[in-house]
Amino acid sequence: MTRNLEEMFACRDLRTSPLVVVQVAAAARIAILFAHAGRDYLPGTAVRLRSMRAANALQRLLATVNEVWPHAFLTRRPCCCALSPDESVLADLALAALHGNRPAAIAATCELLPAASRDRIFTDMIELVDAIRATEVDPAQVGTALE
Repeated sequence: MTRNLEEMFACRDLRTSPLVVVQVAAAARIAILFAHAGRDYLPGTAVRLRSMRAANALQRLLATVNEVWPHAFLTRRPCCCALSPDESVLADLALAALHGNRPAAIAATCELLPAASRDRIFTDMIELVDAIRATEVDPAQVGTALE
C-alpha cells in the first residue's frame, strides 16, 4: 500500500519528457502566469514556440481547459522541474498526440472529463503538437544550411 501511495503522489520530472512535452508544459505555464497577471501571452508564447500558429493552438487548448476542467487548473512555477497533477495529465495528452494514440489520451482523461470534453481537448492537443513539430529543424539539414 505504501508503494502505491508513493507512486500516486510522486511528482513527475519534466526533464524526463520528450521535447514537445516540455515545450507544451513550459508554454502553458507562462501563458497561465501571464493571463493571471492580465497580460497578453500570445507574443511571448509565439516566440517560445517559434510559431504564431503554435501560440494560437495553445490559446485554443487553454480556453478548452478553462472551460472543461472540473477544477482550477494547477500549475507549477515556470522554473520548476516537477509537474503538477494537472500538468501531468496535459503531458500525457501531449505524448498521446505526439504518437497519435487516442486510447492513451482517453485513459489519461477518462476519470477527469466527460467523453465529449476528452475528444475536444485531445483534438486541440493534436493541433498544438502538430504546430510545434512543424517548427522543428531537421538535424540532417543543419550542416548543409551553414555551407
